[in-house]
Amino acid sequence: MQETPGKGTTKEAAVSEIMGVVLLTGIVVIMLSALGVTVFSMEGPDDVPHTRLQAWMDSPENKIYLKHSGGEFLDTKDCEILLNFKGEKYVYPSERIFEGLGNENVWRLGEVLTIDTRSVWRIDIKNDDEIELFLVDIPSKQPIQIARLTKKYETRPSLRIWITPKGKIVDTSGGYGELSQIKYVDSETPYDVLSNMNDKERSCTVYHPSLNKINSSEYHEFNFDINPLEYGLDPGYTFSNVTLKIVYHSHDIATKQIRVKIYDAGEPDGWVYLTKELPPRTSTFEAEYYNLTDYIQNAGELTSFDVRIEAWAENTQKSIYIDYIALWVE
Repeated sequence: MQETPGKGTTKEAAVSEIMGVVLLTGIVVIMLSALGVTVFSMEGPDDVPHTRLQAWMDSPENKIYLKHSGGEFLDTKDCEILLNFKGEKYVYPSERIFEGLGNENVWRLGEVLTIDTRSVWRIDIKNDDEIELFLVDIPSKQPIQIARLTKKYETRPSLRIWITPKGKIVDTSGGYGELSQIKYVDSETPYDVLSNMNDKERSCTVYHPSLNKINSSEYHEFNFDINPLEYGLDPGYTFSNVTLKIVYHSHDIATKQIRVKIYDAGEPDGWVYLTKELPPRTSTFEAEYYNLTDYIQNAGELTSFDVRIEAWAENTQKSIYIDYIALWVE
């Protein structure tokens, strides 16, 4: 029987071509798989917080002010501040930011951080100094914001902000208070739970009213300790609205009278009672507002602003809890 010339050779060549294509395809698939594993196993860049700060300086006092003016809250342990001053780098670490914000873990909207350059770095700043400031996100090592410091507050005069006390809480009634307890409206704890907590555990301060009548020597006092320059305000800056807000709880009807005093440097005796009293709140925490525009008309009058609570009750050891106190200015 005759063989067809070249028939066997043609079949073998076809098989070789198919195997070659399969092998090349396999190699390409393996290479793409390896590349995919490499790419998808790589960590992407850390998410840098989207936060806006305003920065300015007070050269006579060697102070730098940073105000959180928008965007996300910042975790104080995850950020630090770098200062470029006359070719030298100065670091303000996260621990100092934490302390400068009143030992708070979060830098919230409206809060102002004050840096004293003389006490921290032993440097004096002048009006014509060129200073660059970098707020850095530590996890990503990327700048959140870069600012060139000036004497001017960037958004003046559009200031609208709640200002909480920054000084001491003074109590002469046997009560207790820390600044962290009145900075935020957060108390929803029932009275029976509050009364069984120790002073430091509460999210509010405690004041014990006098017995049977108001005794002006037994009070709960909030020192606001406001420096207008921390908010970029010249002493002559005038306000269109100044309002005091107090969120509180007075337990039961045994508390008969709660009066509010403010310190007004323009008054002969300094302290003056506000006409409206705080009505007793016997079930939940509620807010009361006072328009103080007639008392505080310009930024210079903020420097001496303080508040006292004075009250009396029919029974001993009654308590008034203050959850939040703040001054709104615009």
